[in-house]
Amino acid sequence: MAKICVIFLFLYSCHSYPSTDLIVWNYDDFIKKDVKMSDIADEMTIIQPDSIDFKGARIVHASSFFLAGTEQGILRYDKEGHFMNKIGAIGQGPGEYSRFYQMAINETERIIYVYRMDISALLSFSYEGTFLNKHSLQLPKEWAWKFYYLEDKFYFYYLVNADSESAPYMYAITDTIGNLLYSKLDESLDFAPGNYPSFPSDHIGLFGDTMLVWNQYSDTIYRVSEKGEEAFAVWGEWDKRLTPAKVEKEECNQSMIISTIFETVNYYLCIWRPYDIKKNRWNYCFYDKASGKLFNSEGITDDLWGLPFFFPYNYFVIDGREYLEAHYQPYELLDAWLTSDDPKIRKQAESIDEEGNNVLIRIRLKK
Repeated sequence: MAKICVIFLFLYSCHSYPSTDLIVWNYDDFIKKDVKMSDIADEMTIIQPDSIDFKGARIVHASSFFLAGTEQGILRYDKEGHFMNKIGAIGQGPGEYSRFYQMAINETERIIYVYRMDISALLSFSYEGTFLNKHSLQLPKEWAWKFYYLEDKFYFYYLVNADSESAPYMYAITDTIGNLLYSKLDESLDFAPGNYPSFPSDHIGLFGDTMLVWNQYSDTIYRVSEKGEEAFAVWGEWDKRLTPAKVEKEECNQSMIISTIFETVNYYLCIWRPYDIKKNRWNYCFYDKASGKLFNSEGITDDLWGLPFFFPYNYFVIDGREYLEAHYQPYELLDAWLTSDDPKIRKQAESIDEEGNNVLIRIRLKK
């Protein structure tokens, strides 16, 4: 696996590491492998939240509960999925928020933060749902689409749209009362503004006190924490990468779409697919930390619990163990499990209420 040592000088050098080993991810170096669920996981938990409907909810985890962001507002559930209380309410009054919001949790102070994306405002609530205060955020741009609390700072992660921005913002950091501390422009690739398809991406969790920051249009993946920012990896030159030349020639259909990149204790995982989803499945690319090798698998075959296609939307840690979480509609699990030849898998269907809420499936990663 090739590595090169580089020194980066950023505009905001006070927020940057002086040097780093930069990993080059070349697709030609990926070893083809059929990854099975038993290769990465050792336990599954089925959670079908009760009470108020949370269909399509965004989930944020604390150690003893989770929040579900729904069209009806923010709902708090215990770890088993039992409804506890609502957090504030959707509306235009004091202490209320619009339908465009993100959530974060401060477990030390027992505060739930709600970021109003439409007006760049931050609302604070107690765990019981009582409104505490509101601050205006000095963000360089509205509509950050992911929001994290970490060590008395807020991190705002932007959805990059190179269709209208030649040097878009990747992320911004504020203090707890909204003062801007740092913002990052992506200047790695020069895309001329034009009318071409957008490439959505997702960010699904923090690894300890760090997050990976990237976007579809960047050739660089950054690691960000309270210590600063470092360039962690770059994409090598391969025919699936989105480049300015492909945009100019309207050849985006020959590119890959990256859903997410995240870090675990043992590996980095990039989930991507070719532009034309009709012809190909999602690919799972693992960078193994111990060996330095790259593996690519078309999907993950569940040889343990018979899950239909597993696509994680959350990564989180509880009691020192790592978890990936996916959402399913009840019929998706029932169709897969009731038709299984394995009686243990068929029995899992007894845990699903066909008329109930969508189901959270959590898999515990191996140590």
